[in-house]
Amino acid sequence: MNIAINGGKPASERDILALESALGCCLSAAFRTFVEASDGAEPENNIFKVGSDNESGVRQFIPVAEIPHELTFLDDLSAHAYPIAWDDCGNYVVVDEDQQGAVFFWDHELPEPLTKLASDFGEFLNLLQPFDPASVQVKPGQVKSAWIDPEFLKLLEEK
Repeated sequence: MNIAINGGKPASERDILALESALGCCLSAAFRTFVEASDGAEPENNIFKVGSDNESGVRQFIPVAEIPHELTFLDDLSAHAYPIAWDDCGNYVVVDEDQQGAVFFWDHELPEPLTKLASDFGEFLNLLQPFDPASVQVKPGQVKSAWIDPEFLKLLEEK
């Protein structure tokens, strides 16, 4: 693993079995092992490639008990696919047990939202690379416009 994973706790066997029951399948071994130690963990700032022209990062791994609820927000997944992590932009990392635990990126802005990332969860963890937000350099004139949610702006102004 290339990054630190922080703040997780062991998922209860009851929560794991409840998820497996809701999905109608067993969790892949690599993902099960991960949640048995690091359920709901937050990795350090990271980045991973999505296809040849996009990147994202894992903000947090979804706690096992919350996966069935999060699954309700995703469309067009196979019967045994489920979200395992959130990025910062409303997208998900998904495991598909119908494809031997392969890992995909679900992009809410694309009509065909799944992009394969890795053959299994262990391989996916190895794709996560450290990311320093200060390394992003925006040149003058590069940003033409930006929008910020007014409610979010109010929260920022309160601080």
